Amino acid sequence: MTIVNIGLSYRIAPAEILEKLVVPSAELNDVLARLHAEPAIDEVVLLSTCNRVEVYAGTQGPVEPVTRAVADLMAARARIPADELLRMVRIHVGAAAVSHLFSVACGLDSMAVGEDQIVAQIKAAVRAAAEAGTIGPIVTGLTDAALRVSKRARTETTISTAGISTARAGIDLADAHLDGLAARNAVVVGTGAVGRLAARLVREAGVGRLSVASGSEERAAKVAAAVHGRPLRAVDVPATLADTDLLITATGCVVPVVLAEQVRAARKPAGGRPLFVLDLGMPPDVEPAVGRLAGVTLVDIDALGRHLADRVVPDEIPRVRAIVAAEVASYIDRLNEAAAAPFVAAMHAQVRLLAEAELIRMHDRLPSLSEEQRAETTATVYRIVRKFLHRPTVRAKQLSTDPEGSVYLEALRQLFDLGAREAVTETVARATAS
Repeated sequence: MTIVNIGLSYRIAPAEILEKLVVPSAELNDVLARLHAEPAIDEVVLLSTCNRVEVYAGTQGPVEPVTRAVADLMAARARIPADELLRMVRIHVGAAAVSHLFSVACGLDSMAVGEDQIVAQIKAAVRAAAEAGTIGPIVTGLTDAALRVSKRARTETTISTAGISTARAGIDLADAHLDGLAARNAVVVGTGAVGRLAARLVREAGVGRLSVASGSEERAAKVAAAVHGRPLRAVDVPATLADTDLLITATGCVVPVVLAEQVRAARKPAGGRPLFVLDLGMPPDVEPAVGRLAGVTLVDIDALGRHLADRVVPDEIPRVRAIVAAEVASYIDRLNEAAAAPFVAAMHAQVRLLAEAELIRMHDRLPSLSEEQRAETTATVYRIVRKFLHRPTVRAKQLSTDPEGSVYLEALRQLFDLGAREAVTETVARATAS
C-alpha cells in the first residue's frame, strides 16, 4: 500500500485560503466519511489545525486518483477551483510522506518551531479517524511511528524547550503590550484544547479576574474551575469588555463570534482603557474591524506567524532532522521487509509441505528403518530444506527494499507459484508498529 500526503500549511498558503480549508471538529466525521468513500482511498486521516490542513491516505492503486479526489472535495468545501487548489498543495508520496509527517510531529514544520501542541493534534486526528472508521493498520502504523519519533526527538534533544506554542507566543505579546498581566482582567472564549491551554497560561501569568466562556455552560464551568476563574455565558462576553484588558478567542466556529459593533458598544464606558485581543481561531473568531477600534489591539494567527518567523531558529534542528532521517529509513526498511514476509512464509510452507510428504512416502516404503534412522533421514531432509531456503529468503528481503521491490517479489511469487499476496497489509502493520 502506498502512503500519500496532500496538504497546505501556513508556509505555502495565504491565510484567507487556509481559513476556507480548515475543517471544524463538527464537520470532521462527514469529511472523513466522504474521503473514505472514494474508491481510490483505502485508509485516511485528516489533520486540520490553525496552521495546516493535511490528508494522509493509504491506497492500493495509483496516486493521481487520490490527489484528485482529495483536491475536488476540499476545493468544493472552500468554494475554489480544484485546479487552483492543486497548484498550491504539496504532495508527498511514500518515503517523502513519511518524512513529512515525522517532521510535523517533531514540531519542525510549526510556526513555533518545536512546539508540542501538534502531538495532541495528531492524536486527536487519529481518534477522529478511528471513530469515523476511516483508518486501518497502515495509516495507524504510520501515525504511531510518527508519535514515537516525536517522543524520541523531544527526549534526546531540547527542541521542545526551544519552541513555544502559538498561544504562549500570543500571551507573551499581550504581556509586553499591557506592561505585564499581573492583576489584569482576562476573558477566554472557547474551551477546546487551545482555549484550555490559553486559560492555564494566563492564570500562570498572574492575571487578576479570569473569566471562561463557552457555548456550553457546563464546559465553561469545568474549565473555569480548573484555572480558578469564573464561568461566563458566551452571550455575556460583550458586557464584560468595558473592564477587560485581555480577550482571547479559540472557538473553532466557522464565522466570527466577536463583532466590531458589539465591541464598539461595549467599550464606550471603558474611558480609553486598552484592550488586547488575541484571536487564536482558524477561521478567525474576531472581525478584522475590531482591530481598528480606538484602544484595541488585535493579533490573529497570521500576525503571530510573522512574529514567530523572527525568532531565532533553535540550534537543535539539525539533530532533530538527523533523527527524522534515520527513523524514516528504518520505517521504510521495516515496511519493505514486511512486504516480503508473506512471500517468504508461503515459500517456506510450500517447500516444507513437500519435504514432509516425501518423508512420509519414504518411511512408508522402508518400514524396516529404525527410529534412529527415521530421525536421521528427517533431520537430513530438513537440513537440506533450510539450506535451500536460506538464499532465496535473504534475497527476497534484500530485493524488497529496492525501489522496484514489488516487481521482484511478484516475479519470485510467480516463479514459486505462490498465488496472491494474502495477509500483506496485516503483516506490514505488525512490522511497522514494532
